Amino acid sequence: MKALTPKGAVLLCLYVMMGCTLISCSHDLEEDLHQAQALTLINVEAEVFDLINAHRVEIGLNPLSDLDIAYPKAAEHTEYMVLTGEASHHNFYDREAYLISQAGAEDVAENVAKAYGTAEGAVNAWLGSEAHKAVIEGAFTHGSICVMKDEHGKYFYTHIFVKK
Repeated sequence: MKALTPKGAVLLCLYVMMGCTLISCSHDLEEDLHQAQALTLINVEAEVFDLINAHRVEIGLNPLSDLDIAYPKAAEHTEYMVLTGEASHHNFYDREAYLISQAGAEDVAENVAKAYGTAEGAVNAWLGSEAHKAVIEGAFTHGSICVMKDEHGKYFYTHIFVKK
């Protein structure tokens, strides 16, 4: 077995350092991409909330206040829909019971959606459906929205409405 020459040792060190740097850069790029996607989803959530409130104000209703305690429930349900690949109201009564007991809700409703690539698309679809529109225009005071994407880039939405 040959001994490592000084030049070989330097080249080996450079190779190892470059490999570590590439791994680090790759990790940083993945992290940056993940953060950018998370910010995009947060922006979509904010846009849905703003569009719903703009509609409510336009027809003379109060805008909804954000209800932080409802967000984890919206997120749990949105994640469930992503996993099942279906928009649904499964387990709604569990979310409702939680918000009645923990947030003092008098009434709870939700709108869900799947595959609308923009906040405006989801809100327009809800407003085009009498049942969903009735929720948006209901006597609610608070709300929380969660938006997630599945592995194919399809958006899933859960918007919880609460009357306190």
